[in-house]
Amino acid sequence: MSSSAFWLLALLVVSVLGTRLALRGERRRPSSYSRRPDVLARWRAQSTEAQAAHDNAVLDAAEAAENVVARVHSLYRP
Repeated sequence: MSSSAFWLLALLVVSVLGTRLALRGERRRPSSYSRRPDVLARWRAQSTEAQAAHDNAVLDAAEAAENVVARVHSLYRP
């Protein structure tokens, strides 16, 4: 087996294993909104104030992230 074939095979194996690990982690802790009945039931069981506080915290975090991106962008792209 040539050296380049070995590295291509190694890259393929690492890619397959990495994809399987990423998918397993995503199934355990989804990174996006879930439509699973148990997740929706927990959300609906929260008070309106708790839902509003969560929504506001998410919006504040998004705004803070946008500000950081704008600041970093201004440093490198004046």
